[in-house]
This record gives sequence, C-alpha cells and structure tokens, in this order.
Amino acid sequence: MFDVSRLRLFCDLLLHSLWPVECPVCGRLGAVLCPGCLEALLRPQLPRCLSCGGAAPCPSHPRGAFVRSGALHEGTVRSVIHKLKYGRTRALGPILGRGLSTLWERPYLDALIPVPLHPRSPRRYNQAEAIASGLGRAWRVPVRELGRWACDVPARTGLGREERKRLGAGAFEVASEARGLRVGLVDDVCTTGTTLSCLASACAAAGARVEGAFVLAHVPR
Repeated sequence: MFDVSRLRLFCDLLLHSLWPVECPVCGRLGAVLCPGCLEALLRPQLPRCLSCGGAAPCPSHPRGAFVRSGALHEGTVRSVIHKLKYGRTRALGPILGRGLSTLWERPYLDALIPVPLHPRSPRRYNQAEAIASGLGRAWRVPVRELGRWACDVPARTGLGREERKRLGAGAFEVASEARGLRVGLVDDVCTTGTTLSCLASACAAAGARVEGAFVLAHVPR
C-alpha cells in the first residue's frame, strides 16, 4: 500500500537538504515561516502614542501619530524576532512584514522609513529594512532608507530601558529627500518608544510628515 506519510517525509528531507531551513514555530522543514504559524503569531495590539509611548489616543499629544504593533514581545514572538536578528535569517523579515500588512487598513503613505542599522552593529543586514520590504511590497509603498544614526550615539543592543530613554533628539539624521513626504516608520520591537520618537523628530526636522510607526512587537509595560 502506498504510504503518503513516508513520501511526505522524504520530500521534506529532500527539500531540507536543498534549502536547510525550518519554521521557527512548528519546526516544519523547508519553511522559513509557515503561513498558519504567521497568522497565529500576529494580532493587532492597542496603539501607543509615538511621542511618549503612552496609551493612544494620548491626552498630552491629541494630534500625535500612533505606534501600531502586531504582538507582545514575549514567548514565541520574541524567539522568532531573535532568529530574524541574530540567526542570519533575513528571509523572515519580508514574511513578517507581509503579515503586518494584513492587520490594518493600508494607510496613505509616500514612503516607509526603517529605523537604520547602527554602524557599529555586528549584524550583516538591517532587520527593520527586511520587515519594511515585505510591508511595503504588500501595501505598494516604497521603502526609503533616508535615516542614519548620528556618529556619537551608542548602539541600542544591550541598552536598558533607562539608557534608551536618554537617547537624544539628535540621535538621527534624515536626508533632505524626505521633505514633503508622508512617511511611516518601521522597526522590529518598540521597547520604550524613544528610538521611534527620535527618528520621528528627525523626519519632521527634515520636512517629512510622520503618519505613524509599525512594529512587529512591543515590550509590555
């Protein structure tokens, strides 16, 4: 009798030998991230104020933009993001970005600006740009890497909450090409909101209008 399960196992092993990846959630061979696992990971969270990180709408910033998140930074979501950042699995980024695109109505934007990779970061790619590429492709919004870290600002890796909060308004510089654009910011995790707020300030100083920020996950307060 023909054994379908054996054939499926053989095909999975063959695929894994050609493309040695597995889903970080269920372990399925040959899948960077299963569609079902992606759908189960992401759920729209309550928006936060981009200016101060408080609950939105914010009484202190009634006209301020929001940070929209697809999950809490804990459990499986935290493990998946860690693999994206440190597991040399850039292909996870566009998949997660496409997943984010399904959580909210497509906004009217001229560009998505990912939080730039710090020049002293050991990573070979920018995980925020990888996420933005999938989000932008789904929303048909171009990704523009117009921001960069100021030279004297320390890398975020290893910084605690209080140290992150001390990032100054001059932490970023944004290119003049941002002038007149309606932009959305993209990052992997929102810890205190300071990084996104500083980048938003730099975008505004360059003449852009920041409509909001989109992140995979935020750290519970």
